[in-house]
Amino acid sequence: MSAAILFGSMAIMIALGIPIAIVLGVSSMLTLLAAGSPLGVVPAMMQATVQKFSLLTIPLFVLAGAIMDKGGISKRLIRLADSAIGPVHGGLGYVAVVTALFFAAISGSGTATVAAMGSILIPAMKRQGYDAGFSSALSAISGSLGTVIPPSITFIIYGMITGESIGDLFLSGIVPGLIFGLMLCIAVWVQAKKHGWKGDTKRATAGELWKMFLDTVWGLLSPVIVLGGIYAGIFTPTEAAAVAVVYSFIVGVFIYKELHLEELKETLFSTAKTTGMILLIIMNAGIFSWVLTQQGIAASLTEMALTLTDNKYVMLFIINIVFLCAGCVMDNTSALYILVPIIMPIAKALDINMIHLGVILVLNLSIGQVTPPVGPNLYVAADIGQVKFEDICRKMVPLLLMSLVALFVITYVPWLATCLIPGA
Repeated sequence: MSAAILFGSMAIMIALGIPIAIVLGVSSMLTLLAAGSPLGVVPAMMQATVQKFSLLTIPLFVLAGAIMDKGGISKRLIRLADSAIGPVHGGLGYVAVVTALFFAAISGSGTATVAAMGSILIPAMKRQGYDAGFSSALSAISGSLGTVIPPSITFIIYGMITGESIGDLFLSGIVPGLIFGLMLCIAVWVQAKKHGWKGDTKRATAGELWKMFLDTVWGLLSPVIVLGGIYAGIFTPTEAAAVAVVYSFIVGVFIYKELHLEELKETLFSTAKTTGMILLIIMNAGIFSWVLTQQGIAASLTEMALTLTDNKYVMLFIINIVFLCAGCVMDNTSALYILVPIIMPIAKALDINMIHLGVILVLNLSIGQVTPPVGPNLYVAADIGQVKFEDICRKMVPLLLMSLVALFVITYVPWLATCLIPGA
């Protein structure tokens, strides 16, 4: 009965277009009322959910990425990559993927990466004759790398839910993120050969590249300092996020001298807005997760799932389908808080590595960022590229197919996710 009320009320409210944060809270309270449980526990659960030191990483990494973008790092990364690749087929497409890898390692956010990189790359690709829809689709899905490449906000949230080491989760995302990027580059190469898309810039000389590298090196050092500090044991992920903010500010203001008061105010406001939205979802999702456990719904769903199959490879396939569908209708934070408490006991019962599982879930959700109807990266990229939503969805198909190939490989070769983790 409790499960019917919880999921039934959720489905109705989602169909009515009510924001997911409100849906999670209201459906949980309706379930508690139906079970005769007091609602006085709700405020306490909301407070307990967000009263965690590790949550500070979210606004800090978002702020660091915004400061580095406004401070000039994104355009320097693009210029360096474009000059190195030159007039090859699909050159700017490769630049879009490679610079997304670098910027994702600064911002930790897929949508932030799309906004920062796409605003420069999409117009540049259109000028070189690339299809506007494909250019926008590529920027959208390249930005999804922000949820796989460390530091990833999605990994942080998964780590808080499951209790897994955030440092290990960061390490686990590096190889899968690179595989994801390689598959996208293959898709770019095929489309560029088919349509004759070719860069019009000459490959820079070694001296010119060295000069541009020296100009860009301060931005490139950011992920090295942050991730190196975490893995060397110098600071925790939360402290690393604070270091990233301070370093980004110094680079933007004193080295590149492109970050001014107006840009700083804008980044602070946008960070506060983004953080507020995330924390509201987390507070209500915390209630939802507690109700799942308290009402015995999670345990019942676990038993039901295990009666379907006791083969972990089949279960991994089912988990992929569930999370791909979830990514189509909800944001990453909500999907993790709703589904991980259900998936986690099933995975443990089947001896599925929780770090490997985290990579699989984050990959699924990163693909979800470019699948309608939610797909936030699609809307951002379509707006920048000034293309119709239907057009960007159509051009996304070959890129999605290659992303699914990457997902399949990483799902069934767990070593790719754990190979960099000491003792794994």
